[in-house]
Amino acid sequence: MKRLGIIAIIAAFCVFLTACDSGGEQVTTTAPEVVIQAAKVKNKISVAREESFEYTDNNGNAYSATYRIPSINFDNDDSEKANEEIVEKYTPDFEKAEKESASRNGLTCDSLNYEKFENNGILSVVIKRVYYSHAVDYSVYNFNSKTGDALSGSDVAKASKLSWDEVTETLRTELEKDYVSKYKTSKPEKYEENLEKTLSDDNLGSAMLYLGKDGKLTAICKEYASVGAGEFSVVLTI
Repeated sequence: MKRLGIIAIIAAFCVFLTACDSGGEQVTTTAPEVVIQAAKVKNKISVAREESFEYTDNNGNAYSATYRIPSINFDNDDSEKANEEIVEKYTPDFEKAEKESASRNGLTCDSLNYEKFENNGILSVVIKRVYYSHAVDYSVYNFNSKTGDALSGSDVAKASKLSWDEVTETLRTELEKDYVSKYKTSKPEKYEENLEKTLSDDNLGSAMLYLGKDGKLTAICKEYASVGAGEFSVVLTI
């Protein structure tokens, strides 16, 4: 009896399928939704070259240093030009360090690295090179963070709602304060002459601006003094 009941159920199911196929409403199967993930945005800044140097000098002192330079990854002429400048300027440091560490003479350049900041639609890249002599120099590149177009110092000032003239006057004041605090007491040779040179329109006009930590307008410029190398890069928040 159980066997006859199973056969009857199967037969009834077949009749149902036939009815649906011949005159009933079509049975449709809904395919699972296909989710297409957006392509990952390419990093705007990446490491173009990184190399570590370890050596022991002739007196048995061990040293190490790491050099790192950036690649600016906007697909346009401005970033390509910046990358060419960076490679041309800093590749000799890598080559020199390789020779110096191999000969155990010590490195001329103690460190080479960069920072990136993105604020108010501006992407800033600041490259810092520190020498064994403690001298420091910088390169600054600013870009529109959406279009990748290179920006001038005036463009950066506008992002802080300041005119170039306002930036210059503020920078002149801050630079004089910094200079006097360092040299007024000792007053090295040609103090007044070097102070005037430091505060000159030419020197202020060559200041490199960027939006740094917390979006603060920051300037890198030169101070001149008759000590050490005779000129120094200073970083000031405006």
